[in-house]
Amino acid sequence: MNVLYLSLGLLLLILVIYDFFFTTLSGSGAGPISKKVASLSYRATRWSSGFFGRKAFDYCGMTVNLGVLFVWIIIVWLGLFLVFSYDPSGITNSDSRPANWVERLYFTGYVISTLGMGNFKPITPFFEILTSLFSFFGFIFFTSSMTYLISVSSAVIRKRTLSRSISNLGKSPSEIANKLEKVNSSYKDQQVLSLQEKIDNHLVSHQAYPVVHFFSHSNPENCLSLNFVRLDEALTLLLKSNERYQNEKEELQLLRSTMTNLLMHLKENFSASLPNEDRTSGDKQEQTDLYDLDQRRDILSSLLQSESLNWGHVEED
Repeated sequence: MNVLYLSLGLLLLILVIYDFFFTTLSGSGAGPISKKVASLSYRATRWSSGFFGRKAFDYCGMTVNLGVLFVWIIIVWLGLFLVFSYDPSGITNSDSRPANWVERLYFTGYVISTLGMGNFKPITPFFEILTSLFSFFGFIFFTSSMTYLISVSSAVIRKRTLSRSISNLGKSPSEIANKLEKVNSSYKDQQVLSLQEKIDNHLVSHQAYPVVHFFSHSNPENCLSLNFVRLDEALTLLLKSNERYQNEKEELQLLRSTMTNLLMHLKENFSASLPNEDRTSGDKQEQTDLYDLDQRRDILSSLLQSESLNWGHVEED
């Protein structure tokens, strides 16, 4: 049984340490534990939106972040506790009495919180080294977590800046399309290039900090999913317009390609958070490329449904 405690504890510690460092330091996404916890937390928010409305999404990102941090702490705490339980006599109090399981749990919390060892201490060489290592790890854990959260906050600000930039163009696809058609070419080029750059930046942030995906807002101007769909539908209208806009179409196609890259990233990496419900198209006009447009709107529809929205919200002025 003691060997089982040691093996299980070491396994949990290896898994959570890998997940923690990969998520916070790699800049390449989230580890398996973080990804699962984030997905479950987001589903819980979507479920709660049925009772509290879309206001629940204002707290979604915070809930996901706190959920991931909580699970990291609990798994580290549990894993180290199991390792310390490998030799019950290896932790003693000031009177040299072996700690019981409650006291070992208390001692474990003191170690990983870097607060000190309290009135208990390790007495075997293995436990002494382990205590030193995880006291140091506790410092790294909280420092790296705060640095990670600051980076996520910066990415969330860029996400909401992108959302408001699209919202400023219009509150519906037709309004956005009309505004881009009527403005002069230089202003249009500036807007298209600016949006393309912001979407590229958001995609890079999304890849480095996947938790950004779960930050939303009840305010339509700050809801990227809604404004992204509006912009995509506006581009569909513009790309179907007369041939006299051929030069502008090439630039719009570049923006469309950038948006496609983001959609494919969402489809490949966040399918668990995108409901696969029947598509309801918001555009009844003739489709020049039915298969691609249908497939695109399937993803857009799932993106809307993931935040308790539908195509009716896209057309609202």
